[in-house]
Amino acid sequence: MTDIWSMLPAIASAAKDVLLTITALVAAYVGLKGLSTWRRQLKGNTEYALAKNVLTCLYELRGAIGVARNPFASYSAEPDLPAEKLESMDARQKEWYAYAQMYEKRWAPVVAAKSKLDVFLFEVEAVWGRGKLAEFTPLNEAVAELNWAIQDHLEDRDPRRGRQALDSEERKKQRAVLFRRGMKTKDEYNENFEQAISKIEAVLKPHVLEHHR
Repeated sequence: MTDIWSMLPAIASAAKDVLLTITALVAAYVGLKGLSTWRRQLKGNTEYALAKNVLTCLYELRGAIGVARNPFASYSAEPDLPAEKLESMDARQKEWYAYAQMYEKRWAPVVAAKSKLDVFLFEVEAVWGRGKLAEFTPLNEAVAELNWAIQDHLEDRDPRRGRQALDSEERKKQRAVLFRRGMKTKDEYNENFEQAISKIEAVLKPHVLEHHR
C-alpha cells in the first residue's frame, strides 16, 4: 500500500503531461485548420475581387465598342482646331477633320476601358497563371479589327490622299465591322465579340457566383 501511495505523484505528473500534450495537439490542429480556412477565404476573396473587376472592365469595353460602332454620325461642320489652321483648309478638309475627331471621341472610351482591363490582366496572370490570358485573345483581336477598320475608313475618306475606290465586296466587309446592325439584321462582328466575352465569362463568373453562395 505504501508503494502505491508513493507512486501517485509520479502517476499524476505523467497524466498531467499527457493531458498537456493532448491539449497542445488539439490546439495545433484547430490552429492549422483555422489557418487553412483563412487561407481558403483569402484566396476566394482575391479571386472574387479580381474576377469582378475584370468583368466590370469587360462590360465597360462592350458598351464603348457599341458606341464606337454607332452607324449614325453626328459631328460639327468645323473641327476643333486653331483658327490659323482652319484658314488653310477647304470645306472638304474641314469636314474630314470634324469626322475624324468624332471617331477620336468615340474611340477614347474604348482605349480607357481596354487600358483598365489590360492592367488587371497582369493580376490574372499572377493569380491564375499565364494560360488564362489565352481566353482574352479573341477579344483583343476583335478590338484590334475594329480599330484597323476605323483607321482604314478614315484614310479612305481623307481628301489629301484622294478617295480610294473600294470594290463592293471590300466596302461591304469594312461596313460590317464599322457599323452596328439592327436587331433583325445579322451582325457578324457583334456575334464574334459577344462570343469572346462569353468565353471569358465562362472562366470568371464561377468565382463571382461562388462568393455569393
